[in-house]
Amino acid sequence: MAMRLAPFTNYNGNTFAAIARAVIETLDLAPTVSAAGRSLAGHIVAGVASEEEVEAFRKFCEGLNDR
Repeated sequence: MAMRLAPFTNYNGNTFAAIARAVIETLDLAPTVSAAGRSLAGHIVAGVASEEEVEAFRKFCEGLNDR
């Protein structure tokens, strides 16, 4: 099992998760797609994302390249 790290453990993770969600919100996306992206980004930054969520976010990001 791979070790997962929370990149901002020594700081207020909620603040950084909010920033990640705000960045996703600036994209011109359908509301449901935006909500999913914000949720996934927040979980990843907070260090609580499952492997499935990390993979879903990777696919989300790849989909942005196709736009």
